[in-house]
Amino acid sequence: MLSFWEKNSFLNYDYIIIGSGILGLSTACSVKEKNSSASILVLERGIFPTGASTKNAGFACFGSVSEILSDFERIGIEETVSLVEKRWNGISLLRQRLGDDKIGLLNYGGYELVDEKHLNSLEKIKFVNEKLYRIFNADVFKIKNEKIKEFGFNEAAVKSLVYNEFESQIDTGKMMSSLTDYATSMGIKIITGCNVDRISEKENYVRVIADNYLSNYKNNNNDNDIDNDKKNKEEEIFFSAKKVYICSNAFTKKLIPELKIKPGRGQVLVTKPIKDLKFKGVFHIDEGFFYFRNFGDRIIFGGGRNLDFEKEESTEFELNEKILNSLKEKLDNIILPNQKYEVDYSWSGIMAFTENKLSMIENISDRITCLISCNGMGIALSSYIADKI
Repeated sequence: MLSFWEKNSFLNYDYIIIGSGILGLSTACSVKEKNSSASILVLERGIFPTGASTKNAGFACFGSVSEILSDFERIGIEETVSLVEKRWNGISLLRQRLGDDKIGLLNYGGYELVDEKHLNSLEKIKFVNEKLYRIFNADVFKIKNEKIKEFGFNEAAVKSLVYNEFESQIDTGKMMSSLTDYATSMGIKIITGCNVDRISEKENYVRVIADNYLSNYKNNNNDNDIDNDKKNKEEEIFFSAKKVYICSNAFTKKLIPELKIKPGRGQVLVTKPIKDLKFKGVFHIDEGFFYFRNFGDRIIFGGGRNLDFEKEESTEFELNEKILNSLKEKLDNIILPNQKYEVDYSWSGIMAFTENKLSMIENISDRITCLISCNGMGIALSSYIADKI
């Protein structure tokens, strides 16, 4: 049973944002920056953001040559250029809002390791640079084959190395901590461990219904987990707002089942510190499906969804041994040939994808809007999307 104080001070807001990842917090901050008097609540079902915001590899990137060329064919040249521009603008907005130090941004540049399969992309670098010139006022991609040996890569496997001076790495944990601090400093309330069950639109407001689990229930050893769950869930909590933004990405289908999005799980591993690690920067392989970077003298390596699309179309935080083995094989044979290393541990994150790889801003009604699907580019796109809504 809620108290008078709880009902009086914690339930009613101008805006409620569902999801406290980078997109949800960026949305809350954008609204507050434009309307300082607005009361804003962010609800998050996990202790930490549930999807990928605190689980990504920490890339401030906008696409490698082979990925951009693939998108040219998939969604068209102009649409792809527009998407790159949005990603770049989003990175710039994030840097402006928090500052480079608070997101741990380091500009060592980005590289694409080009194998035999993608050698033809080198012939199209000039064309890609021409299309992107209006965004960067410079040629973005340059061939730097002399770096292959310098970085210690397998020269038999890496046929060419394409450099991009505009890409950087960030400290994901530092970024999300700073974004949370920034939001709370403006008076935005954040409640974690709050599972939103459903939303219901009324005439003048939106009701957001969340489970209420009591923490003071003493478990009985004779009860099973299901019985305990039923007893802990004493009642539902009804929040209300004039406007609701749903920013729960792949998990949005629980609230709005008809949305055409698919979850995409990403596998990531991190090595223990490697003595005399030869490279710094962010690196892409195979149209961006594989990506790695240094974090100090460690390597963070992720990707490989294209090896098992069906299994990775999941919202379960599980490890895929097939993909993790592929990551280790690439470390052994391409990235760190003849070098000793140890994998420290692995994890997974959940992203969301649309059929056309474009972000989705879906107005369910005048009072309910879904902001979803950064298609694996949440760091780049979230601030941009939040600013536009």
